[in-house]
Amino acid sequence: MPSVAVIIIARDEAARLPAALDSVAWADERIVVVDAATTDATAEVAAAHGARVVRRPFAGYAAQRNFGDTLTTCDWIFCLDADERATPTLGDAVRRAVAAPNSRVAFTIRRRNRYLGRWVRYGGWYPDRQLRLYRRGAGRWRGEFLHESFEPTGPVGRLDGEIEHDAIASLAEHHAKMNRYTDLAAQELRAAGRRASLWKLLLWPAATFFKAYILRLGFLDGFAGLCIARFAAHYVFLKHAKARMPTPPASARRSTGDE
Repeated sequence: MPSVAVIIIARDEAARLPAALDSVAWADERIVVVDAATTDATAEVAAAHGARVVRRPFAGYAAQRNFGDTLTTCDWIFCLDADERATPTLGDAVRRAVAAPNSRVAFTIRRRNRYLGRWVRYGGWYPDRQLRLYRRGAGRWRGEFLHESFEPTGPVGRLDGEIEHDAIASLAEHHAKMNRYTDLAAQELRAAGRRASLWKLLLWPAATFFKAYILRLGFLDGFAGLCIARFAAHYVFLKHAKARMPTPPASARRSTGDE
């Protein structure tokens, strides 16, 4: 049976990490890469739950994940976040996939997102497929600032089972996360030399709301769907508005390892 390692990158995740680790007890190896700037007992909690802990200063999401991949000699790697859980059916699906002879080097998995205490199914938030299982050495994580993704070197399949994601618990949390992420997204836009016109700043947020709330049936999720569409529109506005501003000095920028 080919071996499977689970890699989790974390910062200040002592409260949520145990459930994530318990959900992948089927793995041959569990490794938690801890951002050295963590201020809680993330490392101690991970070790107490049987994980190998490696500290590393946060250097970007893709860089952290690529570093984590170098820490194992297992045949396959399953990538999980501290605020996610692998369902029991997913564990069985992973074992079947890695044991079956085929040419696929990676697999995507459905992710179910909990928002304001309820599971959402519309607005583009489900099935929200994520590429999280791949052969060791069969690709690399890309993305210098935000929205990192794994680029495989071969064909990709699909797995049954789901990842459960505690995405957003409150509107205050959503607002704070959006502010952090639009800072990173603006850095990415500036680095690429992309600058939105005033007309696009006016029209793109409205188009984003319409797409999420109407075309992707976000209204069927009730109040949660309305909030998701509204925040999505504001996210588009903020990242492009911030990209038009002068680059802040390095001393004023903070990098975070939570996602």
